[in-house]
Amino acid sequence: MKNGYYELFKNAIEEKGTSVKELNDKKVLKKFVIYSFHDCCPSLENAIKIANCLEMSLDYILEFTDKNNFKKYKYPQKNFYNLLTSYMDDSKITKYKMGQDIKISYTSFDRWEKGVQPKLSKVIEIAKYLGCNIDDLLETEK
Repeated sequence: MKNGYYELFKNAIEEKGTSVKELNDKKVLKKFVIYSFHDCCPSLENAIKIANCLEMSLDYILEFTDKNNFKKYKYPQKNFYNLLTSYMDDSKITKYKMGQDIKISYTSFDRWEKGVQPKLSKVIEIAKYLGCNIDDLLETEK
């Protein structure tokens, strides 16, 4: 990733002609949450809130692609595990191999299967590993 998370999201906010203050005023996210992106990766929930408000795909915001193919994200992401295992099956990658290669525990797979949301940083890592887009692993509205 060329820029830090704060810069990437700030650039997207500015490109849309809005501001962190406006997102705060619209109650999308509090300003301090966005400013915390300087130090850490945003949660998947917060990233989805911003992406949906800006009508920008996470692939576009996070510079996985230069085209904004936005489709509104569902939240919570109840189908993440199914989308992930479908990509793993297509790539002939087992949970064991992926777990070994990028340090994912069986507990994480079990939690995702039960509907617990993955961290955005883990979704990014998995997308890079599988050679797919972030959006390929996230459920959108039809």
